[in-house]
Amino acid sequence: MIKKVASLTLALGLVGVFSAPALAANKEGAKCKVPGKVVNVSGTRLVCAIFPKKTKWINITARAATTTTVAPTTTVAPTTTVAPTTTTTVAANKTKPVVTLLREKGTSTSASVNYTVTGDKDIDCTTLSTTIGVDFTTKYISVINSIVQTSSKVCTVNAQSRAERDNTTYDTVLRAATTFAISDTSGNVQTELLGSPQTIWVTRAP
Repeated sequence: MIKKVASLTLALGLVGVFSAPALAANKEGAKCKVPGKVVNVSGTRLVCAIFPKKTKWINITARAATTTTVAPTTTVAPTTTVAPTTTTTVAANKTKPVVTLLREKGTSTSASVNYTVTGDKDIDCTTLSTTIGVDFTTKYISVINSIVQTSSKVCTVNAQSRAERDNTTYDTVLRAATTFAISDTSGNVQTELLGSPQTIWVTRAP
């Protein structure tokens, strides 16, 4: 279920239904209409990304592996020996990133709370959606305000808790959705999020 030319800004605001109106139009580089929308076309995962004055489909599918064939070698002596042909498979960009969900702190008196997604290698935060239900599900969160690339390996997720001003403590939870997917800067996609879920206990004074 998973790249979002001057300062690429991916609007992952409202993701529509995952079926495209015309399958032929859903191809890498083609114009798209709904920013943040993700579709799967013949095994390729595309996201509708915003560029200056236009939107187009960007491929966020992990790159395929390449195959290298070692030619036979010949040894000339009293007799001639021909070694068998061997095939070695080399991954285009090695392994998927390992990503972990963390919270900024355990408790808060503010409705605005932060979580982080941290990778063991450079990750692309524009491949995460702010629409609840796409990459994240929640409890006592009304909206995911933003997902910002705060370092090459860290995405900061700012969310709005639904905690009321009544001195009640609300367990404000962010967890990976079943459709969670994030890409590293080489295009390798990871669909597992370690550390999920994370809870911040929010208590707001009247």
